[in-house]
Amino acid sequence: MDTFVTVEHARRAVLDAARPMPEETVALRSAVGRTLAAPVVARGAQPPFDTSAMDGFAVRRADLGDGTGELPVAATIHAGEVPSPLPPGTAVAIMTGAPVPAGADAVVPVERATRTGDTVRFHGLPEAAAHIRHAGEWLSNGAQVLSAGSLVTPGVLGLLASVGAATVEVRRKPRVAVIATGDELVDATGTPGPGQIRDSNGPGLAAQVEAAGGDVSGPHWGRDTAEDLARVLDATAEADVLVFAGGVSMGERDLVREALDARGAEWAFWKVRQRPGKPLAFGTLDGRPVVGLPGNPVSAAVCFEVYVRPLLLAGLGRPTDRVTEPATLDAPIATPAGLHTFARVAVRRDPDGRLCASPAGAQGSHVALSLAFSDGLAHLPADWDDAPAGAVVAFERWAWW
Repeated sequence: MDTFVTVEHARRAVLDAARPMPEETVALRSAVGRTLAAPVVARGAQPPFDTSAMDGFAVRRADLGDGTGELPVAATIHAGEVPSPLPPGTAVAIMTGAPVPAGADAVVPVERATRTGDTVRFHGLPEAAAHIRHAGEWLSNGAQVLSAGSLVTPGVLGLLASVGAATVEVRRKPRVAVIATGDELVDATGTPGPGQIRDSNGPGLAAQVEAAGGDVSGPHWGRDTAEDLARVLDATAEADVLVFAGGVSMGERDLVREALDARGAEWAFWKVRQRPGKPLAFGTLDGRPVVGLPGNPVSAAVCFEVYVRPLLLAGLGRPTDRVTEPATLDAPIATPAGLHTFARVAVRRDPDGRLCASPAGAQGSHVALSLAFSDGLAHLPADWDDAPAGAVVAFERWAWW
């Protein structure tokens, strides 16, 4: 159990434990930030009828001759109106988005025409179907609009509204219990006494859960006693995922493992060849994933992004592939032998458009400034002896927004 595993081994074990969240139906207005549980198909064509793309005049090209003559203006069509067919030898004024009348085969923009009273003179022959958006041009009736696993963004919500999706089938948000452990912790709004510190893991991890599409239970506090950890486990029995911060290492009061063992937890691994976050535990309790994060705030946050975020995304049916881009180091970064290093870096573009990365302050696992001022993680492989300035690394942006 205490044998180190690699980062990739750990990621596979975590994703193998993911289970799809149940489906639920939500009103369209409540769907932003949710994940589609089923494909969405168009309920009707888009556009639903031939519409004008410009303010101008709907015409029959055959009536224009060489395109420089005059025609009487028979009517005006506004958006939302149902037009009569275009009388032969006439033009009709038409507004953007209005239905094109039967018989018209082009729209001449107002800039290419001069209206005087009830007649209009044209300044050139339009091309066939000019400035007409045809019915079903960009979406046919019954066509799949979005696939299951799609994230509902504001833009997606507008698209859903346009195809008549008044309600949406989505995955239920995973309920994630965030449990910060340690007798030394006080609430972030409190004043620490001797030997105490403010809890940053609870609020920070809760924010990461929400950014990853989860629903936070807690944050809960667990004191360094078997009795209190048992109380916390009872209080979080309805959670889909348990995330502990602290109490998973080898200290005398690191009792999380014992508390979970007493409930029948099954462990996949306990330590990972990485920095920060070497004492990372993962297993299941009654089929529910359990993650034991280190207590240092940087280690906890980084391990959440590397392992817990993909776990939650997998449960939602969303892609879990790591997205990286090459970046050139502006400064050297220490690389401990045999450990995959997740360096917190800030990035910039040089004059040639090349992405460059620099350490975002001190890289100690207790220095939260490196989280606040970084753009993401530089991956330094375990087999690197060093990471000098000029080295090209895989850069992974924070996915918090």
